Amino acid sequence: MGVVFDTIIVENRLEEIFNQLPIMTNSKGVDFKPVFKFGDEFELNAFLRASKGDAKRPYPLIWLVYPYTEDHTRTVVNIENMVLVLATVTNSSYNNSQRLKENYEKILIPLYENIKLAFLRVNILSTDDTYNMIKFPNYGREDGAEAKTIDLWDALKITFNCAINNNCIRQIKFT
Repeated sequence: MGVVFDTIIVENRLEEIFNQLPIMTNSKGVDFKPVFKFGDEFELNAFLRASKGDAKRPYPLIWLVYPYTEDHTRTVVNIENMVLVLATVTNSSYNNSQRLKENYEKILIPLYENIKLAFLRVNILSTDDTYNMIKFPNYGREDGAEAKTIDLWDALKITFNCAINNNCIRQIKFT
């Protein structure tokens, strides 16, 4: 009888965590639950195109950026430089002060804080509590280049290292 390995599926473990994020309220008083998805740029735009007709758009969005490298042991997967993009649709007429007030302070920063709290309190993921954060107004537009997404976003790009184990997840307390 050999040793049994249960390969940890990172996307499934993150989904378990993000499913427990609390419902939040935006600046218009509308409740929202963040949506978690993953993939490369082509997958992202295919997902956005498919959701164009939905009354409830997939925002705010937590997007796990592919590719990334997983280092597996028997019970843990270690990931260096994992990238999550937290995004919300924006108004192209906003100036940076409006973006900061309406999208960053009311939606993206609170979402980021909830994710950090979830990572701190969950029993299946650990980090060194160091997060590199970049604000991206009009996400995807660099040096006048064409946007990488078909929607106009304000976004936070979060990069961090983590270890994810194969334990059964426990309820995360946010209060």
